[in-house]
Amino acid sequence: MSIGIYGVGFVGKEVAELAVERGRSVACVDVDPEVVERIESGEYLAVDDQDRVSATTDGAAVAAEADTCLVTVPTPVDGAERVDLGPLRAASETIAEGLRGRDASEPCLVVVESTIPPGTARREIAEVFDTYGLELGTDYHLAAVPERVDPGNDDWPLEAIPRVVGALSEPGLERATAFYDRLLDAAVHPVDSVEIAEVSKIVENAFRDINIAFANEIAVSLDSLDVDARSAIEAAATKPFGFMGFEPGAGVGGHCIPVDPHLLIGEAEDAGFTHELLTVARTINNQMPEYVADMTVDALTRERVLPQDATALLLGRAFKPDLADDRNSPYFGVREGLTEYDVDVETYDPVLMAESSVDSPYQPVDAVVVVTDHEAFADLDPERFADLGVSAVVDGRDVFDAEAVEAAGLRYDAVGEV
Repeated sequence: MSIGIYGVGFVGKEVAELAVERGRSVACVDVDPEVVERIESGEYLAVDDQDRVSATTDGAAVAAEADTCLVTVPTPVDGAERVDLGPLRAASETIAEGLRGRDASEPCLVVVESTIPPGTARREIAEVFDTYGLELGTDYHLAAVPERVDPGNDDWPLEAIPRVVGALSEPGLERATAFYDRLLDAAVHPVDSVEIAEVSKIVENAFRDINIAFANEIAVSLDSLDVDARSAIEAAATKPFGFMGFEPGAGVGGHCIPVDPHLLIGEAEDAGFTHELLTVARTINNQMPEYVADMTVDALTRERVLPQDATALLLGRAFKPDLADDRNSPYFGVREGLTEYDVDVETYDPVLMAESSVDSPYQPVDAVVVVTDHEAFADLDPERFADLGVSAVVDGRDVFDAEAVEAAGLRYDAVGEV
């Protein structure tokens, strides 16, 4: 049985690799010819059996032949923080065009793994299929199975993560559940409606966003009271029930947590409901990069270095440790905050060297600011910073040992620590 995968970014790539590993043939569809070329040349997917892989920009041709079409295109938010469903609609139209000319005894299973607002599959995709004259249950089954990819997390590979499945019909639900039962080692959890499946992903990441915001607000609050927030959270976490500890930090990045809550905020607003808690959480987490920039300027001033005469080195551009991805990274907010104070900014990221302005973390700067807790940063030597004239270390990720930094004669300020 063949699988068409529409959008071969972080999610589509992992799904394709797993499917090939499980003995399936995959046809990768992407609008970027360069991605298609890299897949065809064997440079893009980490698979042992390249013969099971093909790639094209012609998604309609793939849909006409595939047993299953998985949609893994991006669903970003725009400048108004509303979801952009353009890529999803384009993929849906492409699949519909292919299904219209399909000659098969069984309906094609179409699964949306992209994160979408509740109601999108029924309202957007099914309506597109309807305009192409396609019939649910005859030409296609439509399901939503939100992705749960965690790039860089070796403890939770794709096949080990349970999945939620919702569909527009009972036969579609059975078909999608069976598909993921074969693909995964983990449990598959069918739910009563496609909308429940769609919104489950948003609930997951909104939960994390809210709890991170709580930790960040506690950190800022306790900083004003000269109390160590990280120690307080650690102490609270000794309670074996009713509490889950989250760490404060320089901000929240990536393609999920800063984005997904807006998919529900916007949809609910259209229905007349205002999400106050989700909105406040987003505001708190969005303010943390600016808070780190302010901390840095304050540290420099206390060390008698004027911001307009200072240079700061930002350690880390990626949004996540040891992952070469800077989407929505707090780095951009920290950098912007510092440049507003006329601080010169340098960047070092060992996993994004092409985006780094210097080739070493040891530079003659006035302040070192940790934005991302890459593993390599744990071994940095404060003594070498001191030898280069660094005055202050501002730690947004609890990377450094405070005593070691202060023993080197440097000022040490950290988010959530006093």
